[in-house]
Amino acid sequence: MILQSAARMAAAQPPPAWLAGLAAGLRGFAGSAASGSSAPGLIEVREYTLKPEGVKAFMDVSAEYADVRKELLPFLGLFTCDVGSCLHRVTHMYAYDSFDQRDAVRAAALKDPRWRKFVELSRPHVQHQENRVMLEARPIYAALQLPPTAQFKAPPKTGSGKVVYELRSYQLSPGYGSVPKLVEAFSAGLPHKVAVDPEGKLVFFGYTDVGMLNHVVELWRYPSAQACIQARQAARTVPKWRETIGAVTPGVQHFTSSFLHPAPFSPWQ
Repeated sequence: MILQSAARMAAAQPPPAWLAGLAAGLRGFAGSAASGSSAPGLIEVREYTLKPEGVKAFMDVSAEYADVRKELLPFLGLFTCDVGSCLHRVTHMYAYDSFDQRDAVRAAALKDPRWRKFVELSRPHVQHQENRVMLEARPIYAALQLPPTAQFKAPPKTGSGKVVYELRSYQLSPGYGSVPKLVEAFSAGLPHKVAVDPEGKLVFFGYTDVGMLNHVVELWRYPSAQACIQARQAARTVPKWRETIGAVTPGVQHFTSSFLHPAPFSPWQ
């Protein structure tokens, strides 16, 4: 876990600048969980579409500079797509306390010669870059008694399957009420869905603050792709979950699902 790792290093060296701000935001998460629809921190989702011929080179240089990324940035995870989306795209996620902290952390990283070298080596393999900043939907975390996203810790790997993170994305209809309505419905329905899904772990549930608005994302971890499919089939038998889907479907313009694999150097495994 990102805070625990940094704490263990504290005696040997000063903690990175991003850690103090993030820790302060996490301390406020539980106390504010019932007071609004979003958590105090920010989750940045960055998606890089790579040149097909450059995927291996990009991943190799990313692995080489993984420790630098972890040192300089509040890095949560980096994933490649297995099925359901662009196959030469990587998705990576970061946790910030505020936009001011994000600006300071990224400015400091750009001054580091090691990070500048990584950018120089990796950039030729990148075809297109996108990012968005999302807010955690606090009522969901409260309903499931989940810690903030940055505190997620993957359970030990079991079985022979390959771990899958399912990224579920919803584009909702325009209007101020679209996201609150979905969050309210899911807060009531998800505990019933989770009750029949012992292996799935909800890692992140949030909506866009900067980027394509009225966009909602779920990220779930499963021990295998088959476990994800079995959880989906089980959920369809739960009356309360079927009621939840029926309530939100009219407000959803489109919905996508993709299976992602964590890179070997990703903090989330």
